[in-house]
Amino acid sequence: MDDLKGKTLLLISQNYASFVKDQVECLAPFYHKIVVLAVTRPIAEISNFLPINSLKPFRKKVKINTEGLPGNVTVFTTALNYIPTRSAYRKVGDLHLKVVRRLIKKHDFSFDIIHCHFSYSSGYVGAQLKKEFQVPLIITAHGFDVYDLPFRDSFWRKKISGTFEAADRIITVSRRNEACIRKLAVTTPVDILPNGFQKKLFYPMKKAEARAELKLPAAGKIIVTVGNLIEIKGQNFLIEAMASLIAGDRKLLCYIIGSGGQRKKLEKQIKNLGLQENVFLQGSLRHDAIAPWLNAADIFVLPSLNEGNPTVLFECLACGCPFISADVGGVSEILDGDKLGYLFQAGNVKDMEEVIGRALAGEWDREEIAETAQNYSWDRIAEGIMEIHRKVPGI
Repeated sequence: MDDLKGKTLLLISQNYASFVKDQVECLAPFYHKIVVLAVTRPIAEISNFLPINSLKPFRKKVKINTEGLPGNVTVFTTALNYIPTRSAYRKVGDLHLKVVRRLIKKHDFSFDIIHCHFSYSSGYVGAQLKKEFQVPLIITAHGFDVYDLPFRDSFWRKKISGTFEAADRIITVSRRNEACIRKLAVTTPVDILPNGFQKKLFYPMKKAEARAELKLPAAGKIIVTVGNLIEIKGQNFLIEAMASLIAGDRKLLCYIIGSGGQRKKLEKQIKNLGLQENVFLQGSLRHDAIAPWLNAADIFVLPSLNEGNPTVLFECLACGCPFISADVGGVSEILDGDKLGYLFQAGNVKDMEEVIGRALAGEWDREEIAETAQNYSWDRIAEGIMEIHRKVPGI
């Protein structure tokens, strides 16, 4: 079990917050040292002063969280300065590589293994560094970087398939993601590991206490959803469904947590449907502030049009909250049966309405939900990651 205790892990990621932070800090006891290079986008900081909602999810305070950092984990930011256009995004991989090379040279980093989160641009950078430094490479592919980006055109197919082929092993979060990787004819071994939750942040509370803490109504049903306000997250479908659901329950409330470029459109939709007293856009919250909302909710609804394997699924279940979701990504692989939640067809408002109504009327064993979720704590997932690390030749 101590075969990697003398090794240094270089981890390259698009952020150091939520699931990346949680995973890394559970891996820390297995390594002598972990050096994290996490992307920031300085242009996003202008949204601190100007109402540019599309940039808010990319601010440094959202993407980087070094609180409670283990003593053997060091985080460096890799600032990528570019205008967010499609043509510029094609060149981000080389820009990212240039910044990382500069950091490695400046700090004289030495490392024994590279682990990258997301195939692009982090995975692309890792593939180039593997060639230069002759060290093993593992890539964790999460969501759009698997099911969307490689299939946009020939440029992206070549870029992503080449990155995957360069890796020694690929970790992905669902069988659906694995199928997408196989469509690229990649021969690299693929391991499936779901995301997880941080025990110290996500645990059951009494619903009444959670609502009192958040100053929410003690009576009545509450729906919560969490996600960036971007089109693929499908919050507009949930708002549309709410218009019908409140006809049968005027006290029903829905809280949408997150920030992003769709905020103004969603605000307009809420106003046009006359839902100002029932649907609320809460903005983004710190990761450690989300648990009370999950405990206060009667159900959580994920209206996304596509996902990898959403971290909020495991965080929600850890709080004992039923998870009602579009049948996307790896959600169905976790919601096996009806004890943890229900599924509806993505983008189908009528189906969503029916399933949400059934979930709100049902009786849920929140203790059983929370107990089942313990299988997905990050410390358990970290053990699976380490098993994969040990399989890589040359470590």
